This record gives sequence, structure tokens and C-alpha cells, in this order.
Amino acid sequence: MERITPSDIFNKDFKTSLRGYDVDEVNEFLDIVIKNFEDLIEENRQLKEDLKASKSQRGSNSGNQDAVIQNIIRRLEHLEQIIQHR
Repeated sequence: MERITPSDIFNKDFKTSLRGYDVDEVNEFLDIVIKNFEDLIEENRQLKEDLKASKSQRGSNSGNQDAVIQNIIRRLEHLEQIIQHR
């Protein structure tokens, strides 16, 4: 499916006929469509950024959790050694 840009909407020309649509009314509506389309594009961009940041943060948190787990394992092993030597 071909993607439509706000400029595609803005630059679209329609043929007029004897009993065609009111050109000004169509243009006003297309201005509203363009604005809504631009807003949706910006919202989509922001959501993609947020998702990327969330994934990045989750990945770094996972690394922190791994370090904490490794630290706990080392401490447990150390305690086991102390207990065994008593």
C-alpha cells in the first residue's frame, strides 16, 4: 500500500464538473484532514521514540538485575565456604 503524506493531500487536484462539489468546502475539509494527518504522524513518531526508550531502559535494567543476581550468588557461595570451614 502506498503511503500518503500531508503534502500529497495538499497537492491533490480534483476535476470539477457542472454540478460538482464546492471547491472551497473541499479545500477546507482537506486542510482539516492534513492537520489531523500531521498530528497522527507526530504521535506515531513520539510513540516509536517512547517504545525505543522503554526497550533500551528494560535492557539496561535487565543488565542491572543480572549483576545483582551474580552478586547474591557470590555472597551465598562465600557463606557456604564459611559454613563448611567451621
